[in-house]
Amino acid sequence: MRRRLAPALLLSIAVAHPVSARVSAQAADVATPSVRELLQTARGQMQRGDRSGALESLGRARVLAPNSEEVLSAFAQVALAARMLAPAIATLDALTRMCSTVSQYHYLLGVALMEGGDMPAAIESLQQADRLEPERSLTLMALGLAENNRKQYADAKRALVHALDLEPENIDALAALAEAEAGLDELAPAEDHARRALRRAVAHPTANLVMGIVLMKRERYAEAREALDKAIAANPDSPAAHYQLSLAYARLGDEANAKRHVQLYQQKLREAEERMKTLRAATSSEGLR
Repeated sequence: MRRRLAPALLLSIAVAHPVSARVSAQAADVATPSVRELLQTARGQMQRGDRSGALESLGRARVLAPNSEEVLSAFAQVALAARMLAPAIATLDALTRMCSTVSQYHYLLGVALMEGGDMPAAIESLQQADRLEPERSLTLMALGLAENNRKQYADAKRALVHALDLEPENIDALAALAEAEAGLDELAPAEDHARRALRRAVAHPTANLVMGIVLMKRERYAEAREALDKAIAANPDSPAAHYQLSLAYARLGDEANAKRHVQLYQQKLREAEERMKTLRAATSSEGLR
């Protein structure tokens, strides 16, 4: 690897050998940056919000140091922040094999898999992160969210209660606990926790979904419709919210809107399934590189 020459050294060469100095200066200008320089460049690009530039710099660093934990970790985290899930998952999968006792990599892999819709794999990674580093609220919350998605409400509740013991002010964990309780037909605590979350974040999608579910079970259909409308406004891709809203409209005698939200529910399920298939194919391709 060529190193960039210091300006003072270039000047001294120029005095003695002006032509060769110009050649040396040109070579220095196109010299390959070191891995450390590329990492520093990527850090600056991230601070400026230039994620694509940071990924390009880190990609170049990977070529120079394909087995560097520092480079792979930085690349994975920037890719995840940019929602480039396939390269993030492939890189984190490699990191969890290279550094199997580092809980953070298992946690990030679980989050990436959850974002991609692969909940069984996400739960496995998050459980491993929790085994390696217990008592971490972020891991427990992510685990609870993934288990809610799989309708494993009792397991989700245990994880989320623990997460809130560690971080009582976490609104997302509070709303997720309400969802687990609603799934277990524990309507009073579900409503209480959902209302507590909504007092602090009125548009929270999960808290509004839970309120809709609770109000549906109490046959307060007009109020349920209002809560579910808010849930969809905050998260239009939620199949559960569209399904519950279709039930609310059906109970209110609005068959046209009930049918429309059934169709949207089915569409969102298909889209989620297609995204997961595409992600798995892309991740497989990334892993072969």
